[in-house]
Amino acid sequence: MSNIAIISTDTTSDSSNVNRPVTSKPRGICAYYKTDRGCYQGDKCKFLHGESERLTPFDKSKICRFYAAGFCRRGDQCWFKHVDSATPGSSSREPPSDPHEEEYLCSICYDKPTTYGLLVGCSHIFCLQCIKNWRGSQGKSSDMVEAGTTKTCPMCRISSRFVVPSSLFLAEGDPKKAESIEKYKASMARVKCRWA
Repeated sequence: MSNIAIISTDTTSDSSNVNRPVTSKPRGICAYYKTDRGCYQGDKCKFLHGESERLTPFDKSKICRFYAAGFCRRGDQCWFKHVDSATPGSSSREPPSDPHEEEYLCSICYDKPTTYGLLVGCSHIFCLQCIKNWRGSQGKSSDMVEAGTTKTCPMCRISSRFVVPSSLFLAEGDPKKAESIEKYKASMARVKCRWA
């Protein structure tokens, strides 16, 4: 039986508490964090930096492996750091901190996406949920559904057979986008068809 402690910690900027497991056992209180020099280990320190702390700097600095691979389904509720692993010069873009910049907002709801919905052959930005709602047949006329209009980009009308969820926005032509699409197709190929 696993003996993982569940604690409450403030890991988000809006001060909402998220229950987070401790993924590494702390070795006690760090003897150096209060000194003038400070702790020389920084984010690698496996000791607690305070009496009231429950997570070590090592635990707090863990990077989400799913985000680094392209998609974290927890989005902004993830316990781990979301760091862009894109190499310099890559055409992948993370929206800047200013959410009012129109070119980095979802083309449907004009909000900053948490999870992107990528379309093949298109470089427009969409929230995953917005593009899924656009593509759904609920509330749409039968003529619109039969014409296939909903299975296109609402901006440029390029046809796309599916939506790829992604933690990062990847522009068309980016090798990482092609890789992400192939990973998604491979994962969907493992799902059994409910109609078979």
